[in-house]
Amino acid sequence: MKTTSFKQILTTGDKILIGVLLILSLASFPLIRMTAQPGSLVQIEADGKLFCTASLHEKHTFAVPGPLGKTMVIIHDGEVYVPESPCLNKICIKTGHISLAGEMIACVPNKVVVRITGEQETGYDAVTQ
Repeated sequence: MKTTSFKQILTTGDKILIGVLLILSLASFPLIRMTAQPGSLVQIEADGKLFCTASLHEKHTFAVPGPLGKTMVIIHDGEVYVPESPCLNKICIKTGHISLAGEMIACVPNKVVVRITGEQETGYDAVTQ
């Protein structure tokens, strides 16, 4: 029985299409970042409940309680980040600094979510008649 590898299945056209799609995907990231609005408020949730809301433009340090322990959240120089968490994979720490409305850091094992919002939110995505 003859086995075929993945390289043998792809034609030249397939490889060109994959390359073009990859280039378009990577080129779109700066455009998305340019259209994002700077945030002004940080909402921190613990176990699905609002823990606190703070200004993104003031220095704050929070120890947010979760089932695994405390997740540290720091707001400094218009950015927010998680420097310390009791979770295993530390994805929340690896997310790094965020500053734009809509960006979020989540520590799923410890049930902590840090979200940046704009100053005035209407609560509506769209209005229909």
